[in-house]
Amino acid sequence: MKDVIIYIHGFRSSPRSEKATALKAAFPGLVAADYDSLHPDQGFRQLDALIRPHLQDGPLLVGSSLGGFWAYHFACRYGLRCVLLNPCMHPEVTLRPFLGVVTNIYTGEQGILTEQDLARYAAYRLADPAYCIVLHETGDEVIPYQESVANFAAKAHLVLLKGGSHRFEQLDVAIEAIRIMRRALER
Repeated sequence: MKDVIIYIHGFRSSPRSEKATALKAAFPGLVAADYDSLHPDQGFRQLDALIRPHLQDGPLLVGSSLGGFWAYHFACRYGLRCVLLNPCMHPEVTLRPFLGVVTNIYTGEQGILTEQDLARYAAYRLADPAYCIVLHETGDEVIPYQESVANFAAKAHLVLLKGGSHRFEQLDVAIEAIRIMRRALER
């Protein structure tokens, strides 16, 4: 199945989020990852187990916020392409305000984020650039768009979108970027 798109949600989110639902509506075969976004080692194992069976098909990875970190990681690791939405590329910094008890916005489940969890992200930072499109809304109140400029200006097709928020409001632009990347994979 050549058209596999895997969506990786952000921290405290789930495959039931509005964004995941909208992306599934636009791409009916989309696989929305269900992974542990609190504990990097567990999250890595779950995402790797989801992505590996699709490697022969060259899946397109789409990641939002913390999911952008993971989508980029796996794109680098396996030579895949990805589309990143307001990506969180330094979770050890961005997630620091959430240390302690954390509640998932969509499921209500609670867990604990520790300093040890934050320190583990360094083990998953890969330097090999992946071919990707990065979309970052300038109104993102959690991850300043300047981080994407610093991280991707010379490494990716970076598009800064005026306004918006961390939720990534311009989904029509994201859907078009996914279609463009998907067509590039078909060549």
